Amino acid sequence: MKISKTTYSLILLIALLSCASKQQIATDETSINPQAKLLFLNFEITKLNGDKTISLINQLTTDGRLKKNISDNTKGNLGDLECLILDEEGKQLEKYYIKNPLKKHIEFINYSGNFEKKMLDLDHSEFSLKLQLIPNTEYVIINEITSEGTNKLSTTKIK
Repeated sequence: MKISKTTYSLILLIALLSCASKQQIATDETSINPQAKLLFLNFEITKLNGDKTISLINQLTTDGRLKKNISDNTKGNLGDLECLILDEEGKQLEKYYIKNPLKKHIEFINYSGNFEKKMLDLDHSEFSLKLQLIPNTEYVIINEITSEGTNKLSTTKIK
């Protein structure tokens, strides 16, 4: 059985084209936006006589991109925190909800050997936010969700 030069040329052309397209796909997957930045904010929340205060511990900006959205909550519950990302004119760029950091759920084995859950009400706690930094972000505001609406606890200027 004799195979013609045209058949060999066609097979070679198909092989080269298939390799070329795989190289392009691999290059596209590894390209990273060099301007993508992550913002890490560490806060301390304190409750004293029913009044809550939040203070910034530190902030860090680094290169990177979030793998997924940090919050799957579409709405916060009473006592949770609302995090607003604002530009310099006060226009809202993003909104996230954070579970109440002063309410900790713990799981443990009791003296009987049974699994048990308990909720602790804390007076002091620390929490961290990891956000995709939008280029014109100027402020991060943290509000507490109350029965009357929201109560502003912290305004942080992004450096």
